[in-house]
Amino acid sequence: MFNLLLVFKFVVVLCFARFTKINVHCLFVFIKVYNLIKHQPCAFRQDKSKWERKVEFEGGNEKEGPKLIPRPNETNCYSIGGKVTVYSEFKGEFSIYLELRSSANKKQVPEQCNNRKEDGCGGFGSCLYCDACQTLETNKELKAQLLLDGKPISCGEGVKPGIYENMELAFCLPNADEMLKSQGLTKETFKSLIQSEDGGNNVHSLGVFATIYVFDRDVRKLMQTQQKVENVYRKSKKSLFKDEPLPPDVYWSLPFNSLIKEQRAFVVCHKIFGNVQIRTQPIS
Repeated sequence: MFNLLLVFKFVVVLCFARFTKINVHCLFVFIKVYNLIKHQPCAFRQDKSKWERKVEFEGGNEKEGPKLIPRPNETNCYSIGGKVTVYSEFKGEFSIYLELRSSANKKQVPEQCNNRKEDGCGGFGSCLYCDACQTLETNKELKAQLLLDGKPISCGEGVKPGIYENMELAFCLPNADEMLKSQGLTKETFKSLIQSEDGGNNVHSLGVFATIYVFDRDVRKLMQTQQKVENVYRKSKKSLFKDEPLPPDVYWSLPFNSLIKEQRAFVVCHKIFGNVQIRTQPIS
């Protein structure tokens, strides 16, 4: 058993012609999240915070506290348990926003949501997952949910205030293709990343900063409006590439994103910090 988080591991074989010669070089590229630094609840102050803390999950790191546990039969999916405090009744239709960053720099916008549906839900990257009462197996678009005794919390039942040790926060991280795309890595940029004078033997690390927000209300209309505004903005800026991030001032002014910037309206918030390791090895 792993004491640390082993989120995922995959292998990419990349071939390219080097220095425009005919010779083709191939590399094994191993990518995995190899180290959980820590996970912790978001800071909350009763007199200053704009969000209502209804549920709080216990924090932990590689040495102590609850670990991230792999979900059986659910690739790249994990759960956080431990001691969970419910401060006030939690019920109703809820949705979960999973924010992914490759940098701790708050001035840098989060990874964009790819393949989001017209209703504002689903996709991979920094996305909103609606209908979080469904199971991860039933709804393949769902990447995060709350569990009680291993089953999704029913939107109609709710959870009473108290201390729970049978509640979990479950979520899924991107697979190989999704991870590369969310990092903006094409074959060309990947080639530039891994080429080195030592013949390709190298190790690179990328930070992963994830924040999970839970809303106990339907916020998809905000995301739908945001999609429309973003589409209009991108069409008006011919110089903006398709996958290019929006300018920070524009990004944070959008309807749903402003909730995150101002830290309001959600009822659960938990942060996860880890590293992605990229190791390359020439194919002999």
